[in-house]
Amino acid sequence: MKGYSSSESQLLFNFFNSAAPLTDEMYAEIVKHVKKKSHKKGDYILKDGEVETKANIVVKGVVHQYIYDEGAPKTINLSPEGLSFNSLKSYIEEQPSLEIQEAITDVELIYITKNDIDMLARMNGQFSYLMFKVFERILLDRENRMLLLQYKNPTKRFKLFHEIVERSNLILKDTPDKYIASYLNMTPQQYSNEKKKMLKEGL
Repeated sequence: MKGYSSSESQLLFNFFNSAAPLTDEMYAEIVKHVKKKSHKKGDYILKDGEVETKANIVVKGVVHQYIYDEGAPKTINLSPEGLSFNSLKSYIEEQPSLEIQEAITDVELIYITKNDIDMLARMNGQFSYLMFKVFERILLDRENRMLLLQYKNPTKRFKLFHEIVERSNLILKDTPDKYIASYLNMTPQQYSNEKKKMLKEGL
């Protein structure tokens, strides 16, 4: 993987291989189309009104995805190292995004453009299957979060976050508490109280 570190190459391989077994030949074809970009803390990766044209994987740092509702930011997702993100509705429909993507730490990304993904999918059945399995995992992650948000009880939401949200341990590693609270639709005080309960119970 020319121009990339061994850790970046391994992260890319692990990302796809965790969804479905990845052959060396398929991996070699994918990396031909991979690009990289860095963002400083506070940079916008995607702004409201822009069209999403990429599928991104976080190599370093944390990305906050949110919208504004009545003037207040509402968290859609948090994407730390090793996970993918994009504004899926904008990406699929090729329409301006309502979602904002912001680097809440210094961030390093690798990405593939929608045009390259579409081209690979048309030319290679193995890649099409691989992307199908990737999107299955993404949809499962989003469904699990929607499930936990149905509960009004903050304790139940906090418990389910740890039990069923696959990305929870990755989110907890480097993400400030206020963003996790927003992700769980809690006030910072509610989230702090739930953390204290968990520590007291030795969980």
